[in-house]
Amino acid sequence: MSRRPVLKRPALLSVLAVLLLTAVAAAAGGVALVCGERTLGNAEVVKQGAHTLVSAQDMASLLELGAAVKGDTLVVTAGDHRMQLVSGASAAWLDVELVPLATSCVEWNGRWFLEARSALKMFNLLLARSGRAASLSFGAEGALPPAPAPPVEKPAPTPAPPADKPAPPVLTPAPPAARPVLKGIRWGEDDGKLRAVMDCEGDGAPEVQRGAGGVKILFSAGTWPVPGVPSPYPDVSAWAMNMGDRLMLELSSSLPIHEVLSLDSPKRLVVDFRRGPDVAGKPAPAPVPKPPAIPREPPRTGKRIVVVDAGHGGKDPGAIGNGVREKNVNLSVARKLAARLRELGIDARLTRDTDVYLTLQRRTEIANDLDSDLFVSIHCNALPAGKSATGMEIYLMALPTDKDAMQLALVENRELASNGGDSAKASDERTRLLLTILGNMQQNAKISESTGFAEYLFNSGKSGGIKMRRVAQAPFFVLRGAGMPSVLVELGFVTDKAEAKLLLDEAYQKKMADALARGIQGYLKNN
Repeated sequence: MSRRPVLKRPALLSVLAVLLLTAVAAAAGGVALVCGERTLGNAEVVKQGAHTLVSAQDMASLLELGAAVKGDTLVVTAGDHRMQLVSGASAAWLDVELVPLATSCVEWNGRWFLEARSALKMFNLLLARSGRAASLSFGAEGALPPAPAPPVEKPAPTPAPPADKPAPPVLTPAPPAARPVLKGIRWGEDDGKLRAVMDCEGDGAPEVQRGAGGVKILFSAGTWPVPGVPSPYPDVSAWAMNMGDRLMLELSSSLPIHEVLSLDSPKRLVVDFRRGPDVAGKPAPAPVPKPPAIPREPPRTGKRIVVVDAGHGGKDPGAIGNGVREKNVNLSVARKLAARLRELGIDARLTRDTDVYLTLQRRTEIANDLDSDLFVSIHCNALPAGKSATGMEIYLMALPTDKDAMQLALVENRELASNGGDSAKASDERTRLLLTILGNMQQNAKISESTGFAEYLFNSGKSGGIKMRRVAQAPFFVLRGAGMPSVLVELGFVTDKAEAKLLLDEAYQKKMADALARGIQGYLKNN
């Protein structure tokens, strides 16, 4: 049986929640929760800009469900099933499935609030899983009289609210902004500029956010996948995220943005990147070189395909400690794992078989191009001075299990800093962005499968005599684009002297590869 992950909110979500709450305003009365034709009672409502948010605790109480706060997570239970809400996250756990929310969950003074449509969806799903047929809806605001107010005593002077929990300003909701649908991207070069033309359809204008490393653009949901993604030019990377009713496109580059134009007849958005000298007369950054070509292997042979990714490589050594260079250990174990899988009748492909550098995006592109059944990325772990740990860890891409998992994702994702001119700070911001949109529909379908795959590997390693530390979740970019169950394996800690010695040992590397291969074989046999 799959273990239900218990989420703990990292510090960055606390910051995100505070930012969200500055835009939350209390609404008068409440909204009636209706089950079928029966009105159950009122649930508290708050406003967040144009969105109506409903109290999850009130809904749970009216439906006679369990609700308990565990740290900074609200857990709602119905029989053997549970829903977990993390403040500041735009996805929620339903058992082991990650379900997207229309907006981020908000916690205010110990109360958890969900956007109204998301609240109905989540509670209907939870009730259905527990065997309770339900058709929930909301009546009009204030449809039921609010509970009588408690007796009012002589008021004492009201102290000023604490600085970290300001009273939310009362805002007047505005109608949702209309955004066009993105139909596709056309790429070209013109007069020293690299041009991306986004063809749009519909009313309104896309929401554009410019930054030092590129531009983020928000559209209404539409064509998926987006024609023109990824970018055909190595100078500019493009990726899109399907966020349910919205689609986010990000164009990243070390080239400066010349201009962003919104044009009509036909409707389109144009982003020009400057390849010549910038306005200060400085030469434009050198184009990012194309990664070494990966030999295209033969098409499917009828066997199950597993792509094994040796993390880091080339100019990126990965973690270094106690005589270990991570990129070398990763490649050695990846080769052994691929060889063992082939012995077991599985078609194993390597993303790299030499000491070359590949971008994080390119690694999963290889897996997707091959239409592989599984993706396994091999890495080694490291800890800062003063901290110690040993053992193999297996990660899947989801909301982070804890602060250590989040920190590891930040470190691994900083490989982005050496690609396209991103700074470590920009890479961290991209990781945090990924965290808030982990509920996108493309990822949702494989979260549960990746959890099961990780557990097969964990159990196989344990039975094979490998010290297994844990299965955990974190937002790793290298797993983001994979269209199949995917995991990241941290073989061990190079910062532990004894474990570093083991990681360099050929016999121990083979032992790890054999254990992982058996886990992969077991998962494929049963799935």
